[in-house]
Amino acid sequence: MRMNVMGWKHSKGDFNGNSYDYVTLYCVAKMEQKDTQRGAAGIDMRGDPSLVEKLKKIEFNAIIPLEVETEARAIGKGNFVETVVNVSPVQVNKQPG
Repeated sequence: MRMNVMGWKHSKGDFNGNSYDYVTLYCVAKMEQKDTQRGAAGIDMRGDPSLVEKLKKIEFNAIIPLEVETEARAIGKGNFVETVVNVSPVQVNKQPG
């Protein structure tokens, strides 16, 4: 899926004896358009820590479109979280000038 991404953050550490390691992608998503809301909103998408090296190579000086691949990962008790497992820049066709 294509997402407009504002930036990302890598979080790694230990909290109360539980280790964590993940990436947060800060994205823009279109809201459901209805009488009480319009436009877009910022959302967080959780990503696999293997994305860090790939994300470091992308310049985030503006909101950029990325092709985002996700997969469902079980978190226990029948629940899951959608996790970003791959990103790639979207090629923008520039019109000759």
